[in-house]
Amino acid sequence: MKTLVTIADAELRQLFWPDSTRKKLAEISEVDFVPLHERFTSERLAECIHEYDAVITSWGSPIFTSDVLARAERLKFIGHGAGSVMAIVNEDIFDTSIAITSANKVLALSTAECAVSLFLAGAWDHAGYNARLKMGQWSHNNRETILGVTRRVIGLVGYGEISKQVIRMLKPFHTTILLHSSYCSEEEAAQWGVELCGLNELFERSDIVSLHNTWTPRTEGMIGAEQLKRLRDGALLVNTARGPIIQEQALLEELRTGRLFAALDVYDREPLPANHELLALPNLLCLPHIGGFHGLLKRELCDFIVDELSRFVQGEELLGRVTLEHYRRLTPR
Repeated sequence: MKTLVTIADAELRQLFWPDSTRKKLAEISEVDFVPLHERFTSERLAECIHEYDAVITSWGSPIFTSDVLARAERLKFIGHGAGSVMAIVNEDIFDTSIAITSANKVLALSTAECAVSLFLAGAWDHAGYNARLKMGQWSHNNRETILGVTRRVIGLVGYGEISKQVIRMLKPFHTTILLHSSYCSEEEAAQWGVELCGLNELFERSDIVSLHNTWTPRTEGMIGAEQLKRLRDGALLVNTARGPIIQEQALLEELRTGRLFAALDVYDREPLPANHELLALPNLLCLPHIGGFHGLLKRELCDFIVDELSRFVQGEELLGRVTLEHYRRLTPR
């Protein structure tokens, strides 16, 4: 077997390919890495793809165009050391016998931890208390309380690897979890110990709402004034999914009233301009899209893919296999 690793960025190469991961891959396959610091395009991939049985990709890797696939005489496996595979393959990949897998399970655990950290930071108003303390203001024990997470009602919008991990992480807090998703059956909901409900009902009943759905034409702008006005005073909205799922202007207008809190890791425009109004709101905690930054987990993305390739070689089930049904639900980028 011969494998091509199409990661040309030096920083990603250093992060994803420690000696232990390289050695593990070399034990099951011959390995070529594309040249560092050079743009490795789909055209260049097409020229050499006939030599390889497997390709490992990540952020910045070229897309497998129809021309690449037409020349991929030996290719049996594509492993994406990142989340959504939409950046590297089109739907025509499923017309071939090529197995495609991703490290989304690993990345999902990082994003879930980020989301839960925002539940805690937002529900305890860490940003507000920090800012007021630096201005010389102490807390008032006799009159102040915070939202907190324990025994609160948490509403999750979207059902996938991230929301599943969030549900697991919330167990010690004894929360009531509501879920809005057309992809979760009543039987699955019962197994997870969550209650399925409509979107508007979820916003009305939840103390904390967290978005975990993919960004598609169907979900773009699905959270607007109609949903936000249903949140109770003092509620918290968390978004670690994608910015365009929320109508930004509607969110701004609701936050300006001061009756809600929000914690965001994603935005309509990224990077977020330094003068953006969102950054000036005292009831909003902003992060610069760091949901996948967990150090241990991020370093394991390509290690997971090497393990997937090993499973593939041995005829075992792939843990991160992407099916056509799954592909059609993915965030495009």
